[in-house]
Amino acid sequence: MDHKVSLVRCRNYDTAQVQTAVAEAVRLLGGIERFVKPKEKVLLKPNLLTDAAPEKGVDTHPEVVRAVIRLLRPLTTNIFCGDSPSVWGEKKDVGRVYEVSGIKKICEEEGVELVYFSRSRLVGGYPLTPWAFSCDRLINIPKFKTHGFTILTACLKNLFGLVVGMHKMKIHFDHPRALDLSRVIVDIYEARRPDLNIVDGITAMEGDGPGSAGTLKHMGLVAAGGDGVCVDMILAHLMRLDGFAVPTSREASRRGLGPGRFQDIEVLGGPLGDFTAESFRLPKASILARLPRMPKALSRLLTAFLSLKPYAEASHCKLCGICAKSCPAEAIRLDAGRVRFRRSRCILCLCCQEVCPHGAIDVRKNSFLKLLKWCKNAGKRARR
Repeated sequence: MDHKVSLVRCRNYDTAQVQTAVAEAVRLLGGIERFVKPKEKVLLKPNLLTDAAPEKGVDTHPEVVRAVIRLLRPLTTNIFCGDSPSVWGEKKDVGRVYEVSGIKKICEEEGVELVYFSRSRLVGGYPLTPWAFSCDRLINIPKFKTHGFTILTACLKNLFGLVVGMHKMKIHFDHPRALDLSRVIVDIYEARRPDLNIVDGITAMEGDGPGSAGTLKHMGLVAAGGDGVCVDMILAHLMRLDGFAVPTSREASRRGLGPGRFQDIEVLGGPLGDFTAESFRLPKASILARLPRMPKALSRLLTAFLSLKPYAEASHCKLCGICAKSCPAEAIRLDAGRVRFRRSRCILCLCCQEVCPHGAIDVRKNSFLKLLKWCKNAGKRARR
């Protein structure tokens, strides 16, 4: 796999503009024929986190999926689309995500079958959907967003959606540290590497993503590449991060996946500086993902010292109970009209923040972290 990543400007989600941008991003890589052969069976894997309308910027926009479908049409009609959204296990719930996200409508208009990841197959110890292996090609269509646990969710993190239904909760519980979960994600990436990655970066997300607690940020781009690690490293650079700062990219590099050096990546479509954000706000909890590798006992002690605590903002909370349903540690309950956290059980996986449809879950920092942030900002001001 070569280390080429294409970046193409796309100002909005107008159908024609998106189709032109996606086609150009893939053309720069050598054309769709390089990745898909005639009559092959293709699975499209968007990022459908939850039942959010397209304008919310939480899920892969349906027009990007449409553009990929139309790019494939001259080669094959054996196109399928599916995902296993966050903590949604029941078929009726997944169906609601498909409908509200706009993916169902697009697939109906383009004659593509929507599939449900209802059965699992153990691959490397993980319950993954057989669809990822029964199709000849897997095209990964993630959304460019921040993530409280892994800093960035894009090509590699989107593959966590190959884990079927509520099995994701157990994996979160068994792997409570960002580095542990990153190893799982890279395991899945190794088990089924996408043949092509096409990223919806037209409207991205910064801050406390990847759900409604994040803040939309116009990046105006489509990114594409055959190597998901390379694409993620370029996106990290656009966030003004070191390419290896994202724990999934760092773990992949440790295993010899992707490029050995950031300089080995060839960027097509224009200079990186033309696409780099002036600033990009990271999640409050991203400090945990940037901790160095250390023994579990020390990691737990440091995590406790840093004392990041999720809480429900009463003015936004609708008491829908999705946070409690999503919690793998069963640390959340609804009691007397309030959301209550059992701090002794919380593993700080931030699943609650990820799935809350109202942006009601926030993370509090202790005084030590606030002081660190103040010192960092003061240092930046002094250098100007």
